Amino acid sequence: MKCSHLLPFVVTALLGACSQDSGDRDAGQPTAPAAELAKFTLTADPGEALGVVAAKHQGEAEQVVVEGRVHDITKGFAMLKLMDTGLDYCGQVNKEDNCPTPWDYCCDSKDDRLANSLLVELRGADGRPIATASLPELRLCDLIKVRGALQKDAQGNPVLVASGVFRVERPQLPDYVEWPQ
Repeated sequence: MKCSHLLPFVVTALLGACSQDSGDRDAGQPTAPAAELAKFTLTADPGEALGVVAAKHQGEAEQVVVEGRVHDITKGFAMLKLMDTGLDYCGQVNKEDNCPTPWDYCCDSKDDRLANSLLVELRGADGRPIATASLPELRLCDLIKVRGALQKDAQGNPVLVASGVFRVERPQLPDYVEWPQ
């Protein structure tokens, strides 16, 4: 028990190390250089596009353009889910839905959402999705066209590896909709 007198010093040292400036906590947040993400922005419409469902049925392709709505953006990475335009987002048709989160397609079944969605990845030179805090030019429900290669992941799921993204439109949503940060 001779070490018991050291305990207060060890605890104090550990607490001091853990209570460093809270600004350091955000230092680990992934941030891609703006230039790395900017190279994916297309300034002109890439032309005729397949819908999500049609692209998934077509299968793997070296070059394809797919059109859909941004359904979900993966936090911390340049990844998103694209939803087929054949599936209306909540409130798109029935304006009286008063849905505060129209981009989640909560009015549709899980099976319908899965069948109509496609994962899109913006990859860096290392072949992995770019780590970034956000995709600044994109917002949920945006109608976009993505040019890239349609591949399958290790589990056999289709993934669109983007070489370019073009925003076709940003829909007008009701004032009560609060965009996630």
